Amino acid sequence: MNYFVLAVLLLTATGCDSKSETVSQGREAVKEVVTQPFNTLDAAKDSLRQSEDKQKAALEQADKENK
Repeated sequence: MNYFVLAVLLLTATGCDSKSETVSQGREAVKEVVTQPFNTLDAAKDSLRQSEDKQKAALEQADKENK
């Protein structure tokens, strides 16, 4: 009987750890899903900024050549 109680306590403790781990994994997954659009937006802004810088440099070079 004592072994049965010990086994139940052990399984219960393991179940709590498992539940806590599942909750942590769930939170990380939600965080990733929520932040993904913002990360994508930041990457798009950086790409646009680089493209604008290249275009500006090309226009400046063309102006220099035309003078």
